[in-house]
Amino acid sequence: MLRTKALTAKDWYDRGNDSKRSGDHTAALTYFKQSIKLNPHAAAPWIGIAKLLDANSQFDEARQCFMHAVVADPKYVMARQMLAVSHQKLGYVAEAEREYKHAIKLKPDSDISYLGLGQLFEDLGKPEQAAGAYRKAMQCAPNKQDALANLLGLSKQVDVSTEIEQAKSILATLEDREKALVGYGLGKAHQQQHNYDAAFTAFDVANKARKNASGVFNRAAFDNRVETMIKLFSSDFFKTRKNWGDHCERPVFIVGLPRSGTTLTEQILASHPHCFGAGELNVLTDLATGTPDRLGNNNITWPETAEHLSHQQVLQLAQDYLVDSAKRAPEAIDKVVDKQPLNFWHLGLVAMAFPNARIVHCTRDIRDCGLSIFTQNFNETQSWSTDLDDIGYYWQGYKKLMAHFKQVSGLKILDVNYEDTVSNIKQQSKTLLDFVGLTWDEQVLSFHKSDRAVQTPSRWQVRQPLYQTAKARWRSYEKYLGSLIQAEQER
Repeated sequence: MLRTKALTAKDWYDRGNDSKRSGDHTAALTYFKQSIKLNPHAAAPWIGIAKLLDANSQFDEARQCFMHAVVADPKYVMARQMLAVSHQKLGYVAEAEREYKHAIKLKPDSDISYLGLGQLFEDLGKPEQAAGAYRKAMQCAPNKQDALANLLGLSKQVDVSTEIEQAKSILATLEDREKALVGYGLGKAHQQQHNYDAAFTAFDVANKARKNASGVFNRAAFDNRVETMIKLFSSDFFKTRKNWGDHCERPVFIVGLPRSGTTLTEQILASHPHCFGAGELNVLTDLATGTPDRLGNNNITWPETAEHLSHQQVLQLAQDYLVDSAKRAPEAIDKVVDKQPLNFWHLGLVAMAFPNARIVHCTRDIRDCGLSIFTQNFNETQSWSTDLDDIGYYWQGYKKLMAHFKQVSGLKILDVNYEDTVSNIKQQSKTLLDFVGLTWDEQVLSFHKSDRAVQTPSRWQVRQPLYQTAKARWRSYEKYLGSLIQAEQER
């Protein structure tokens, strides 16, 4: 009688990877756990579980698994790099720095470790250290351009004249991904030198390269999304769900277009001793897209699922949000700020789940805001951000949706204009604190001295006092901005 050969730890691990590739994450999780049982000293299955959790936005749970991977195999460089990224994502900056440096000790020629360390130093407002790390990454991998692109973005803080010449000489030869990276960085460097024509040319090259990857903005699909939201989340919808959800006043949501002053507004609030800035959370999006699972019906998706959620399901959704959004907040904190600008899409969900939440709506002259969006390397899902005409079009739809929610949702919404904040920071800060329910504290005026990590493109601006030159920057590019100028005139 033939005996069936018992599966080894590697066999189970391979099965886990096969299941993950086929989309069966439940089976993959089971197989990875079985692999660990047979060989607790292997890091790979822990990393497999961590990646599954991370893809499901279970970031803290993923971090714990990366920690197990490092314990299982302390000399596995990739495990330490992944743990460092996980620490960094969740704001554990000291732990992230320690892991990056440990990875560098294990493998001194790792460009990945130096690149991550440089990004961490940027988050912490340490430009010289960031530049040093990026230059080490460039030495380790001279054919990669990520570190060069990031270094060019530091042109206001450090001398990058050598790297500017390097970028100019190679830009046309690069593939789309790296052409976009280097183009955005080179544009910022030229802008810092007040060479605006060269800057716009570099930004234009970068955006065209990124559009090749992200595709053309689908205006019809965008219009349909806006109209669906407006039709579904009507005044009658909210009247029939009055007093649903959790009535706590702890959540504060900062929304608006990217580059509209959302990071500055969060930094002001987070400088108050009773307020915690949680950063750009994806919790609302995850809860919204997860509503079919709550209903046990995958035949409909968000936002159509909103009509089918019960009072109890909405309450549970609210409580899940409160737990997830405040994982890093001190217990004594009164307010937790979620600074995900695109949460304006989810104000219908907020109105159901948190009728007493405060919504801070950041606005900015579209000529400045649109230009700033055009100069940033957003992720590929934001296809509208690569074209000035599309940016203006997206702005019009977003304004329409915001006007609707203001009219029918019953939410408390405060418009905070960027130009007004720059002109009178003290008055705007008082208005802001009063709106969210916090007493005045002079610390908020020193927001630029905060040592908290900032993980957005505005990380350097919010570490400086406000200057009037932050307004009307669009004039330096006026001849290129016809569509944005027209949009501002027609608003």
